Amino acid sequence: MVTSKLFDPSNRYDRQVRLWGEEGQASIGSTSACVLGSDSLATETLKSLVLAGVQSFYIVDDARVEQADIGQNFFLHMDDIGRSRAEATLEKLTELNPSVLGSSSCQSSTALTQEDVEKLATFSVVVAVNQTEEVDAKFAQVLYDISVPFVCIKSCGLIGTIRICIKEHTIANSHEENPRPDLRLDAPFKKLTEMIAETDLNDMTIEQLRHTPYILLHFKALEEFRKQRNDENAFPTTTSDRKEIQNILLSFRRSKEDSGTKDSENFDEARAAVMRAFQKTTIGASVKSILTSSQCSTSTQPFWLICEALRRFVDANNGLLPLRGTLPDMTSDSSRYTRLATMFHEKALADAQEVLRFTREVEKERGVGDVISEEVCYRFCKNADRIRVQNGDLLDYSRETKEIVDKLREITVDEQTRAEKVDSATWILLMRAAGRFKKEKGRFPGTNGVPVSIDAQDLRKRVEALIKESVKENEDIEPILHNVTDSAIAEMCRFGAAELHVISSYVGGIASQEIIKLATNQYVPIDNTFVFDGHTQESATFKL
Repeated sequence: MVTSKLFDPSNRYDRQVRLWGEEGQASIGSTSACVLGSDSLATETLKSLVLAGVQSFYIVDDARVEQADIGQNFFLHMDDIGRSRAEATLEKLTELNPSVLGSSSCQSSTALTQEDVEKLATFSVVVAVNQTEEVDAKFAQVLYDISVPFVCIKSCGLIGTIRICIKEHTIANSHEENPRPDLRLDAPFKKLTEMIAETDLNDMTIEQLRHTPYILLHFKALEEFRKQRNDENAFPTTTSDRKEIQNILLSFRRSKEDSGTKDSENFDEARAAVMRAFQKTTIGASVKSILTSSQCSTSTQPFWLICEALRRFVDANNGLLPLRGTLPDMTSDSSRYTRLATMFHEKALADAQEVLRFTREVEKERGVGDVISEEVCYRFCKNADRIRVQNGDLLDYSRETKEIVDKLREITVDEQTRAEKVDSATWILLMRAAGRFKKEKGRFPGTNGVPVSIDAQDLRKRVEALIKESVKENEDIEPILHNVTDSAIAEMCRFGAAELHVISSYVGGIASQEIIKLATNQYVPIDNTFVFDGHTQESATFKL
């Protein structure tokens, strides 16, 4: 597909670029998604992916548009009845963003051969929407072995679930909220040490003092702290120590001759920042686990190549990560703040260059080309304290049902709470039971005009069967079954497997955001199960 020369992704996706950067948008622009299904949940998921600017999508579904689809899928109209649902939704979705390529297949996902499934490995992500457990398991096995993300999304009435299955997912920037500034108060680099040494608060005028960046005030307070302790390596490690630093900062203030006040914005900032700034520069547990992983020593994947280079940098630099290179905003005269910002930036660049040198060594040792660019290396180093790795298990409904039953066993709430609010684990178990009901009876509970009371009894039997399969032989299941209330079972039957557009829109939107996280290797995806309860408008996440 040829796009206009005037098309500029950075303009069209301006708001997104602000969120995950141009490199993130480029990753989205190279993402191809295969979606099994074309119901309202599938199209709502695809809608958000198309608007985000994925490269392409492929819909697999043999369903025909029926009257029921019109009421729950905003992408279908009356004149679509009888058409291939995959083709009808494809037509509407491609209108949303002409830069995105779309295609479809009228083949049933249940009829795909093993060869067909393996071909789907060419996609960046495969999404199964309201598929049977057998289809989910078939795709999960193939895709897990080749590390292609597999996302299972389901909805039933007011309940929606998302399950992400991937062997390993690397995160180059977790976008930690409100990260602690990297000021290196306990390990200043050479140029910073020189600026601290030439800073004399006593020789400054009041105006100069009141426009001294608080990072310099912190270093001067630390010098005084060490003098008082007669220990040149002393560093505040407790709350009382940091309060002492705050008192030292107060002692540095001077009164204005005309007003007599000691109030000063930079000192207020300095005192407020003490608790977060005066922390030892250490490597977090999650980053440590990555740097000590065997993958660092063997893998040829780009993420692990640069992680091995990062490990070598840390070993050569007293256990320190590369400097982040950014300063928080602070009251200051422009000359000193600019000087500080410049030296932090230059130090960060120098650290990144050293990591790049180690990267080239690793690439050469492992027989790969120069796969890590200088830009990628700098960006990686800037976020080195925010890298993460998620390791997932193969989708196994039998094992996961046992874990759900274990969660139900642990529920200890009073009768009123149990009656008013259904636990997320209960809804997952009921959706599994409804799936078994469909497999055995050819229809979902609450459909074909069968009274809810009758189907509720049948559904309860399947809940009991699932629990019995998940516990030890002869174990009393009544305490567990007690947490699956009759009202919850009846509610699942009242749903009648209906798809509510509001639930599809909400859950599909969340699913698309999780897919984008997987595509960009930014932010932390759900690990690994998400449940939304439309009754209470609450959600829960947990790992199965």
